[in-house]
Amino acid sequence: MKLDLPKTVILANGQFPSHAVPLAALHGAANIVCCDGAVENLAGLGLEPDWIVGDMDSLSAADCVRYREKLVCVREQETNDLAKAFRFCLSKGWRELTIIGATGLREDHTLGNISLLADFAEEASVLLLTDTGWFTPLTGAAQLPSCVGQQVSIFSFDTGTVVSADGLRYPLNGLRLTRWWQAALNEACGAAFTLSFTGGPLLVYQTYSP
Repeated sequence: MKLDLPKTVILANGQFPSHAVPLAALHGAANIVCCDGAVENLAGLGLEPDWIVGDMDSLSAADCVRYREKLVCVREQETNDLAKAFRFCLSKGWRELTIIGATGLREDHTLGNISLLADFAEEASVLLLTDTGWFTPLTGAAQLPSCVGQQVSIFSFDTGTVVSADGLRYPLNGLRLTRWWQAALNEACGAAFTLSFTGGPLLVYQTYSP
């Protein structure tokens, strides 16, 4: 299956991707918004950021000079650089976003960034790519493209969420998600699966093609 990825990419300062899908997303991006420390890895790929957003605490003095026309400094410390970059994209009217480099390295940063997807989904359409698959936050019922044998995990931060699914190997019929593990490690049976739920939002993880 082929992912239809938004052309505005936020590159966070986590583990830089090595898988072909996120690398292709970077090469095919119309706009690349970097969290400040991520720009060095991007330059190593031979690409230039369109904007660099953050508090600039991870940006070298040389890069501050090199990219001075592209810097958007946000000093407040109540949100992390990924959230700052997201707000900047909204200010530009970009509401279809691919997020890359938001996982790996420190586990607390990974969990924090993944949890932000639930908030982002209220205002934009976002996908978060990793080197093994991607996360899609859902605020309502949806049909998601898949392929036979693809691994699928479903999470909710709301313990009142009740979810049902069609097209997955292990049935979900009105399951109340009170723990993160309850709907993890499922498997797609065909070219798509559907999810319906009350509560939420849901966070759906899918691996790249098996």
